[in-house]
Amino acid sequence: MTQQSKESKTKRRGNNEGSIQPTQNGTWRAWVTLSSGRRISKTHSTKTEARKWLQQKLSEEEQPPQAELTFGEYLLEWFENHSSQIKESTQCDYEIIIHKYILPELRGVVLNTLHRSVFDKYYTNLRKIPVGDTQIRYIHRIIHKALQDAVNDRILSYNPSDGAKAPKKQKLQRINCPLNEEQCDLLLSTTMQNPIGPIIYLALKTGMRQGELFALKWEDINWQNQQIHIKRNMQRVLRGGKQVRDFSTPKTASSNRVIVIGDKTIEVLRFQQREVELKKMLAKKRWRENDLVFPSSIGTPLSQGNFTRQFAMTLKEAGLRHIRFHDLRHIAASIMLNHGIPLLTVSHILGHAQPSTTLNMYGHQFSAMEVQAACLMDDIFFKSQPSSLPAEFLSPSNLKK
Repeated sequence: MTQQSKESKTKRRGNNEGSIQPTQNGTWRAWVTLSSGRRISKTHSTKTEARKWLQQKLSEEEQPPQAELTFGEYLLEWFENHSSQIKESTQCDYEIIIHKYILPELRGVVLNTLHRSVFDKYYTNLRKIPVGDTQIRYIHRIIHKALQDAVNDRILSYNPSDGAKAPKKQKLQRINCPLNEEQCDLLLSTTMQNPIGPIIYLALKTGMRQGELFALKWEDINWQNQQIHIKRNMQRVLRGGKQVRDFSTPKTASSNRVIVIGDKTIEVLRFQQREVELKKMLAKKRWRENDLVFPSSIGTPLSQGNFTRQFAMTLKEAGLRHIRFHDLRHIAASIMLNHGIPLLTVSHILGHAQPSTTLNMYGHQFSAMEVQAACLMDDIFFKSQPSSLPAEFLSPSNLKK
């Protein structure tokens, strides 16, 4: 083989590969291509020394110095660099999960000693706390993303969380309507006697999420066309390293939607408008203008904790069992579907990304629609009803056959 062919063969070697070649003066030259693409070489007196140097360089490539970091040190640095790429509300969720769940258990583990069984044990322990399966899946997504970035940055040679036994995502649970229509009427008649009445009324009529209601502004209401444009949400965000509640974009792209409302809902909103003006007068200089439809007594966004307590008191006054405020969304969806409103329309009103989400959650509550469908099919094919059998078919001799 010529010298030129030897050199061309060496050039075709990939990253993390090396070669040893004798030189004309009797020494040995070792070559290696690093993961960065840079080629290095060194001449040695013996082939053994050249091989030892080559193995050392290849070993250093497999175990880079950065891998001696602890997982906690790496994760905090990763979050600081990664946080600028995600929504403020998501940043807040990440920070809570990292500090509340991940760091207490995995902070001191050396990065290059992580392997799948570490995470299997970790997720098992989380279930014992207990932490819900949905939350554990979220924790796993953060861990996997962080470690995959470590692989992409050549800090790790593989992702140690691959194949970890995080809980599998279950099918959407079917939602049962917690209150019937008579109980809803009772709730509304009771709650309209106190300040949170209009927000409960709108939640039951439209199925809007709590964050969407808290962030609703008067500019979002088209009085002439009787429409509400939902274009923001109230969520936790990070500001100056602290968690605060502030306006954010809607939960998903489909959550940015326009809902048509009826005359009675317009009347309730007009009533709420007068109540807000009264609050302004009472607050005087303390009022902070945010243009909110449902503000606090000084114009700021409502406190979730205070509102939850008020809602619980209202249920108790009405003699109804305790439900979550979010259950009003389920009630609205169930009532609309059970009264024949098309699935696509309900899905749009709720802001679901796919109609299949609505169907999977509420499809079992179509009993009234099924009865209507059965009656409709009877009416369509009424001419096909069976006629009476001729008398000869009913004779004793024919019945014995």
